[in-house]
Amino acid sequence: MRLSSGQGLCLEAGCLHNTRMIIETERLILDTWQTSDWAAFRPIATDPEVMRYITGGVPWTDDQIRSFVERQVKLYSERGFCRWKLLPKATGEMIGFCGVGFWRDAPDPEIGWWLARRYWGRGLATEAAVAALRDAFERVRLERIISVAMPENGASIRIMEKLGLKLECEFENEGLRLVRYVISRPQYFSRTQPLTRPATADESAVAGHPLPKGEGGKSTAG
Repeated sequence: MRLSSGQGLCLEAGCLHNTRMIIETERLILDTWQTSDWAAFRPIATDPEVMRYITGGVPWTDDQIRSFVERQVKLYSERGFCRWKLLPKATGEMIGFCGVGFWRDAPDPEIGWWLARRYWGRGLATEAAVAALRDAFERVRLERIISVAMPENGASIRIMEKLGLKLECEFENEGLRLVRYVISRPQYFSRTQPLTRPATADESAVAGHPLPKGEGGKSTAG
């Protein structure tokens, strides 16, 4: 993983981050958002298959999409992390997001990912999640990170387990049965094996991370 940033970026947790930063993996760029990115994100957030485990297949409205993007811009500016937009190095087009935000009223940051359907099954969500989790613990220095999903969303749960997250509990939210996985900073650094991207094809439906209401989701992602 390689970090790149504009001149003047503050890398200390808690300070304002007013310049662009990117994270590079083998195949992807994890980039900060611009408010105008909502239009490129729209085809993903309105695809019923992508939204299957997020809203039960209901597309987001334009207002929800704009609100989500604006929230990521604000979160990065204030906290130095966000749900990074995903760009393949080969094409530069937006194919989804991956990164840390906030799930509803949960106090702990939550890692999540959505991926455009045509990019499922290539190991890209895992590749992005490995880099985003590493950045969250090593640069941002978060203490604990959760991840929330529907129990039926086996693909996302497999990614959580590859990242080292462990099942903490099952719970209900607005009539939906959900699971919460968690990893702490000490657990992350005590892993005997470094996080790597296994090139597997078991991410058959990697979009479906519940987002918070304001973000529009099955759950919901903030």
